Amino acid sequence: MLTKNHAQEGLSRAYIHALTAAARIHLTMGAEFDYGFDGSFDAIEENEYDDAGTTRTDYIKAGFPIEFQLKCSADWTVDGDHIVWTIKTRAYNKLARRSTDAVPALLILMCLPGAEEDWVVANEESLLLRKCCFYFSIEGAPIPNNNSTKQLRIPRSNLLSPTSLSSMLDARRHGIETIEFE
Repeated sequence: MLTKNHAQEGLSRAYIHALTAAARIHLTMGAEFDYGFDGSFDAIEENEYDDAGTTRTDYIKAGFPIEFQLKCSADWTVDGDHIVWTIKTRAYNKLARRSTDAVPALLILMCLPGAEEDWVVANEESLLLRKCCFYFSIEGAPIPNNNSTKQLRIPRSNLLSPTSLSSMLDARRHGIETIEFE
């Protein structure tokens, strides 16, 4: 039997796969060496070209990725307009130490219900992964003690959806300097 942590990781990865497929966005995950980042998203561009009098179409990655660190937890709370969750400082610092000139990186948190039997509902009509993912951009100085934790307040408006993900990638592709991560 899988450990609870591996089950949570599998569900969060499945959620990201389903979301990017619905948004028709390229997903890269599962690199042999991840160095603190679990994957990246990139839009797909359609390029038409002339091939000896015939118009052909190629599809390529747009080249404006957003990387992410994926977490999953059933240990979170709602406080008004925020999801409150505690992250290990070591994981926090991998995002906080990233250069401001680098490709943008998000923390993505999949919030699961408290009871394991509520995580997945499967029947003839649907497969439901419960609850959802929220994204957050970590900015600011790293925390000196790698053996501590930090409480995050993630705006509930930062719901990761096909629409929000497409909007972030469009902003990157069209040179908008500030992507609204909140």
